[in-house]
Amino acid sequence: MKVDKFINICVDNGYVWAEGKHEGNDGYFISCKSLDTAAHFSIDAIEKNDWPVLQKHITQGKNVHHVTRIVGYYSRIENWNKSKKGELKCRHKGNYQVEK
Repeated sequence: MKVDKFINICVDNGYVWAEGKHEGNDGYFISCKSLDTAAHFSIDAIEKNDWPVLQKHITQGKNVHHVTRIVGYYSRIENWNKSKKGELKCRHKGNYQVEK
């Protein structure tokens, strides 16, 4: 993959990048603020690999979507508001009592 294409894809995915050296190797630092991850890629590594391989090093296995099934359909919980997430936590605890 060409370096300029790599940088453009990183920007499109919301990653922050900066040029820099790591252990004497020129390259690029890429970080993902939402996942709290960072990685350094040498120019050689960028040119020898495709995007899925490079992205795995950026996300470090943390890019997981949480999905749940409530009222008959599946939904990603990342977009839920605070109250809805709180309700889901109560369901996981098994708090199914009727309050008076």
